[in-house]
Amino acid sequence: MMEIEIEELVPESIGGYCGLLAPLVGYVLIIVSILMHDDFTLAGSALSDLGEVGVFNIALILSGILFFIFTLSMLSRVETIVGDIGLAGLAFGSIFLVLTGIFPKGTTPHTAIVILFFSFFVAGLFMFSLEKFLEFEPVWAVLIWSSLVFAGISIGLVSILDPGGIAIYEIIGTLPLVQFSLVYGTRLLTD
Repeated sequence: MMEIEIEELVPESIGGYCGLLAPLVGYVLIIVSILMHDDFTLAGSALSDLGEVGVFNIALILSGILFFIFTLSMLSRVETIVGDIGLAGLAFGSIFLVLTGIFPKGTTPHTAIVILFFSFFVAGLFMFSLEKFLEFEPVWAVLIWSSLVFAGISIGLVSILDPGGIAIYEIIGTLPLVQFSLVYGTRLLTD
């Protein structure tokens, strides 16, 4: 019986395309969903307010699946247990993103699932970037860390200056993940 290593499950080229498509598909479908909901405002709503079964839910499910495939393809790029933990965090985050689409606002597990999505993705990005720092790739570590800090500061400032709806916080909070996905998706295709 032939043994397949988990790193070989998803070719890097497929993972690279999934890394590029995940945020693109997600944001395009979220924009379409926003345009379909006249009462939605970034300052007064949560993205989950778009979560009637439809376009928004499909955006989360497709993005989560694409990001999960992308994460699996990254396994060949890590060299330590720290990197493995980081990618595991990102994989769990992508699973919780899919679950956010399956359990929209108003369902019992929705809030917990959203919190787990953000928690796993922040922890995963932090651990992955720590691995890059420990493997003497500080430019990549600083890039990820700085985007996390930027998102944290931006969310803090917006919440102090205008603590309205949370859609703006949710969008800012996902920008480090978008940056990571685009940068490393490109690296998988070009390295």
